[in-house]
Amino acid sequence: MTAMIDREHIREEAARRDLERLQGSWIYLSGPREAQLLISGQHFTMRFRSGDIYVGTFTLDPTNRPRAMDLHIHEGPEPHRGKTALAIYEFDGHHLIWSPAEPGNPERFRAFPPGDDPERLCIIFRREPDSTSS
Repeated sequence: MTAMIDREHIREEAARRDLERLQGSWIYLSGPREAQLLISGQHFTMRFRSGDIYVGTFTLDPTNRPRAMDLHIHEGPEPHRGKTALAIYEFDGHHLIWSPAEPGNPERFRAFPPGDDPERLCIIFRREPDSTSS
């Protein structure tokens, strides 16, 4: 029982650290769809250049390999509203690598797709300058 409590404590502490690191505005660096990501608390807003906007909440599991993010879509295009997108993410210096499955798909990717994969979205963001209060 103690080992289970320790694992949960480690997961919660890692999630808290990643949540702090995610806060702020992230701008598009590369990937198949240009987008901007804003994180405030456990809320996200994703604005795609195409005009699609997704708003919702998320949970993290940084102990998953790769790290896991569940995005609960409250507002967005009608077919995706009310669904959850299971994503993976990773930090690389000042960059965020983010790859979600199609909203509503119960399978999470096990690895990041190659950059030229037209079937799977993978975007690399960089932190927008002056978006943190350090």
